[in-house]
Amino acid sequence: MINQNLKYLPFFLLIIISSAQLQIFPQTDSTYMTTEKVLEDILQEPIVETDNSDLYEILEQLLREPINLNEAHLDDLQRIPGMDLSSAQLIINHRNKYGKFFSVSELNAVQNLDRDLIRNISPFISVTPVTETIEPTGSMENIFGNTKILFRSRFANDLQTRSGFTDGDYEGTKPRVCNRLLLKYQNHIQAGIIIEKDPGEISLYEYNSYHFALNDIGILHRAVIMDYIHEFGQGLVFWSPYAFSKGSDAIYPVKRNDKFIKPYTSSSEVNYLRGAAASVMIDKFLFTAFYSNNSFDANIDTVTGEITSLPLDGYHRTENEISRKRAASEKLLGGRIDYFNEKIFKVGILHYQSQFSNSFYQSSIYDISGSDFNFSSVYYDVYFDRINLFGEAAYNGTSVASINAIQIAVTRDFSFIASIRNYPRNFISIHGFGFGERSGLTSNEFGIYTGFRCRTFFGLINFYYDQFKFPYATFSNRQPSDGDEFLVDLLSKPFSKFEIRARYKYEKKDVPETIDNTSQLVKRLRQSARFELIYNVSKMLRLKGRFEYNNVSINGVNETENGYLIFQDIRFTPTSDFNLYGRLMFFRTDSFESAVYEYENNLTGVLNNIALFGEGIRWYLLMRYKAMKFLTLSFRYSETYKPEEKTISSGTNEINNNVDNIISLQIDINL
Repeated sequence: MINQNLKYLPFFLLIIISSAQLQIFPQTDSTYMTTEKVLEDILQEPIVETDNSDLYEILEQLLREPINLNEAHLDDLQRIPGMDLSSAQLIINHRNKYGKFFSVSELNAVQNLDRDLIRNISPFISVTPVTETIEPTGSMENIFGNTKILFRSRFANDLQTRSGFTDGDYEGTKPRVCNRLLLKYQNHIQAGIIIEKDPGEISLYEYNSYHFALNDIGILHRAVIMDYIHEFGQGLVFWSPYAFSKGSDAIYPVKRNDKFIKPYTSSSEVNYLRGAAASVMIDKFLFTAFYSNNSFDANIDTVTGEITSLPLDGYHRTENEISRKRAASEKLLGGRIDYFNEKIFKVGILHYQSQFSNSFYQSSIYDISGSDFNFSSVYYDVYFDRINLFGEAAYNGTSVASINAIQIAVTRDFSFIASIRNYPRNFISIHGFGFGERSGLTSNEFGIYTGFRCRTFFGLINFYYDQFKFPYATFSNRQPSDGDEFLVDLLSKPFSKFEIRARYKYEKKDVPETIDNTSQLVKRLRQSARFELIYNVSKMLRLKGRFEYNNVSINGVNETENGYLIFQDIRFTPTSDFNLYGRLMFFRTDSFESAVYEYENNLTGVLNNIALFGEGIRWYLLMRYKAMKFLTLSFRYSETYKPEEKTISSGTNEINNNVDNIISLQIDINL
């Protein structure tokens, strides 16, 4: 079966490998390792199994377009994961006092700037001249010399056959295939194409996305044709389909740092715009106009023609899934004006109107309904020395949603943040992704968040406390509900080669539960404790061990559920061009309710967390080899074994076996 599936790999992969010289370029490239460490620091495993590969795209975007230290403002620097207001101010003050940076390594001369932070942010920053103009094209050699070609091809396949294939429910073949090609001329012109096929889908081009973009050409700040995303303010009415949420970094995820309009380069099939957008900079004003006419997956009532639901998985495998493919469409037109005072503040105002091809079916009084929508919004971002005030207020024709926050650099070692969010129950955000408890659902929520980050002599401490309530019924709770949670995370380096991480999370919220044959709203308390020991044996070898314990209890239910996870991680880097990762996990939980979740090292660009429940063993092996200066090959094998089970998963995804194993291959070409 594996040999048959090789035909899905791009044919030019074989051509490149066969023609490659057997020469290794001894160039140190720690980008992969640094990126993975940053993700570990800012992500917190959610309590649902999700694919968060889009979050990786945020970091990859920064890798492709690093922040220029000689042009960056405070809000630019705060787009870098792990960067707080205090550290950003240290960098800006150093530049103001001593002049432009000549290299990234000069950050080590910035007084009081944390050295671990410098290592973590280095891949996401650059030092280039303050002004850069398009060079004369001249010869073809000059054109190619200023052009970057970024190609990625990914292939993944289940070695077990799921019931969707054996029962004939899936129309297509097993492999998952994704190809992406980006062409960039200097930093001013970019074109790209993405094609993808999910397991069970028929065509290799089941999903396709294209774009052409211009950047910083005269007064033209940015322009995109075809597929793009639009970010505004704090994300109440417009944001990417993805954003970081609450995690072990208590400061970074709270503030959205928008990039206005940018090309869409993700394989996620929802919430992007298709049309055109452009912005021009005149003095300190940025004027932007955007238009979109895009189709999307929808379940349509055959009698009324109303949209009953919007599937977000992007699957088109079965007859039912194929019938909902791009069944509805949206036309959108809008504009925004932003004003920048680089050292003090920035503000902006936006308005857009949206018209859908079908009306939405209203399942409850505060549900989305109708087909025509109008949104207006205003945001602010103000700096007063060590204080940063930011927020947004949005109006949808019925109610006003808002979020307001303050970040204070109390000292160089202590940063504090607090925010209050109010998303009314009758506020519906179609393209928003605001900060909150429900991962971007910017509606029917009120919350107060406080957090701090503190560097002490024994380590880095992150702490947050979040209180939230849902004034009206939600999809999962048919009554108003509330809850609170806090997390404390300690990262310590007692010795030069040792790191210790300890984390405790407390979460108490209302959940529906059937007690005595009656559905009731009760409090569920989930507590988790984690301890990690990281030992950097040498530059070539790193070992990491983790123990995690979960405890779940529900009011009115006598039984308490427990779950634990133990794993040993190894990273072996014998040369600068070869990385080998391995992880062995043992897990045991009382049920799915007490499942333990963990992010894993995966192919570059892939980020998902796995729900481990029941009793079993899981392990994976990941190899990444930089065969040439421009060519990187990756291979991954993962396996989950549950000795007490006869089947794994359910429905069309069920495996009639107690082993679930997947093989993945990827090629990255950077010219």
